[in-house]
Amino acid sequence: MVERPRYQRRGARLNLPRFEDAASQAAARGAANTGQALGRMTQFFLQQTQQQAQVKGEEYGALHAPTREQLQDAMERGDDIDLPGGNLTVADRAARKAALAITSDNLQHLAQTAITEKVLKAYETNQDPTDLADDIDAVITGYVDILETNAPTLGLNFRAKMGMYANREYESYAKSLLKTSTSTNKISVTKMLLDEQKNISDGGMF
Repeated sequence: MVERPRYQRRGARLNLPRFEDAASQAAARGAANTGQALGRMTQFFLQQTQQQAQVKGEEYGALHAPTREQLQDAMERGDDIDLPGGNLTVADRAARKAALAITSDNLQHLAQTAITEKVLKAYETNQDPTDLADDIDAVITGYVDILETNAPTLGLNFRAKMGMYANREYESYAKSLLKTSTSTNKISVTKMLLDEQKNISDGGMF
């Protein structure tokens, strides 16, 4: 009788995941997905809150920025100006930024008006160019001084913008004075014009 071959079982066993393991993994994935969804919701609501705070801050800053009359009074008295807002919160920063923008526009309007008045008066009286340059510089400095405490950066930008405007007005006046001057006076006026232009390029005047 032929003997049948015997087969031996291999040592490896097929390990099927237990129900408890599958349930735990599913629960972990669900918790992770829920956490991510909550994180996205939190980020969304945070962004919405910040945007609302920024809008409210901008509105507040625009409404409470110094008026032209207040800026003019502060310049004449030599006082600082109070600007709304600050650096603590989103709303504070937005209010300060909006107030600075409006204040800059108002100051520019006031300064240009004052400089124009000085120049027109100089045309009427044939004012000495050096004296006109001093008057214009006094106007700019007066408005810059009220920004020193609360808005020094705005003061620097304002002086630069007004310096360019003042230089054009002054140069126009000095050139017109040259046309109407006698030959003797032309030499003196030309020298004054060159001196003032040198002061401007050196950062001294305007």
